[in-house]
Amino acid sequence: IGTVVFMLYPGDRAPVAAPVAMNAVIEVTPQVRDRLVAQFVATWNREPGPAELDGMLADYVKEEVLYREALALGLDRDDPVIRQRMRLKMEFIGEGAAGALAPTEETLAAWYAANADQYAPPATIDFDQIMLTDPAEAEPTLARLADGADPATLGRGTILPTDIDNGTALTVDGMFGTGFFDATAGLATGTWSGPVTSAYGAHLVRLNAVATPALPPLDTVRDAVTEGWRREQATILREAQFQAFLARYEVRLTTGDGQ
Repeated sequence: IGTVVFMLYPGDRAPVAAPVAMNAVIEVTPQVRDRLVAQFVATWNREPGPAELDGMLADYVKEEVLYREALALGLDRDDPVIRQRMRLKMEFIGEGAAGALAPTEETLAAWYAANADQYAPPATIDFDQIMLTDPAEAEPTLARLADGADPATLGRGTILPTDIDNGTALTVDGMFGTGFFDATAGLATGTWSGPVTSAYGAHLVRLNAVATPALPPLDTVRDAVTEGWRREQATILREAQFQAFLARYEVRLTTGDGQ
């Protein structure tokens, strides 16, 4: 036993006091029994037999004994996994009250308006594109297009589509590279422009249409908006709880030289 304790507590750690007497009573209440039975039913989809229930109760007692003895030895100290779990539980306690909050109609409407971008359908664009071999080809190619040249006969071959209908930022940028949607959506409609740079090179682009769908009425997205509002309230409550706890402490930042 002494060897085990020596290995668990090397000299660079603060000495741990000998185990102290904790509550010597382990009470297996009906609530504990019901919880164990519920866990068994959730796993096996049936009630446990007498022997299985006795085994679960014995295991509960064993776990409780070892848990209390571990606390007495201070094994929970400086353990990053335990610290993280306890932090998460404390944050969950701070957030729990948010689930019961019910916003007024005015509050929800105002929050929806302030966070409309989260619920608005994405904008879409329709455009045609010509892939250029070199950006220097842009001016002469634009001149040929102005003279009535067929776009299909210009530029170089590419596996990229030459026309896109109802393309969202996700789909357009997924094909052409990040930023291509915004660069194209900002062009004048109905005329060839460019060059516009993609992940593959330079393009001439003719923007045909830009569609910005209207924000859906609140009633059609009420559940999602309410959930979003509650998530924000949970964040606010969690931070308020932390600040209340923090006020109980004096935080000192020390340097390596003891200052």
